[in-house]
Amino acid sequence: MPPERPRSLRAEATGSVAESTVRGVLTGRGYVELSVSEAQSAEPEAEQTAMFRDFARRPRPARLFVAQYPIGPSIYNLPLNADFWIFGAPLFPHGLAIEVKWQQSTGSVDEKFPYLVHNIKECYACPAIVIADGGGQRSGALQWLRAQAGGNLLAVFSLAEFLAWANRKL
Repeated sequence: MPPERPRSLRAEATGSVAESTVRGVLTGRGYVELSVSEAQSAEPEAEQTAMFRDFARRPRPARLFVAQYPIGPSIYNLPLNADFWIFGAPLFPHGLAIEVKWQQSTGSVDEKFPYLVHNIKECYACPAIVIADGGGQRSGALQWLRAQAGGNLLAVFSLAEFLAWANRKL
C-alpha cells in the first residue's frame, strides 16, 4: 500500500478537479481561455481593422476567460487573483469573477470565507459568484457564506447549481 498523500496535496488535487470542471463548462459555453498575458495584450477586434491589423498581435475573442486573473490589491493591499475572470457574457458587461472553493474533508477552506467575501465586496471591480462544494465544510459555514450574497457577491452555488446557472446565464 502506497503512503498516504499529505492532506494539502490531496486538497490541491481535488480543488483542481473542481476548477477543471468550471473550465470545461466555460469552454463548452463558447468561451476561449487566454493566459493573463494574452488577455492583457490582446486587442479588441474593433480596434484591429483589416487594413491596419497587426498580425503579430492576437485579436481578443469576444467571449473569453482567464484563470488566476489579477483583480488588484486585496483588503491587505497584497496582490489578489480571481480563480476565473470572464469577459463577453451578455449579462455581465464589466466581466464576471468566479471563485471556486472545494473542501472534501475537514480543513481550513471555510475559515477563509470571510476574507473571500470581504475581498469580493470591497476589491472586485466586477460582480462575482462563488462555487463552494465538496461536503467538508464545517456546520454552518456554507449557510453563512450563502447569506453574504448581495452587492458584488451575486450568489454562492454548489457545483451542480453552477452548471444549471451557467446554462441559463452564460
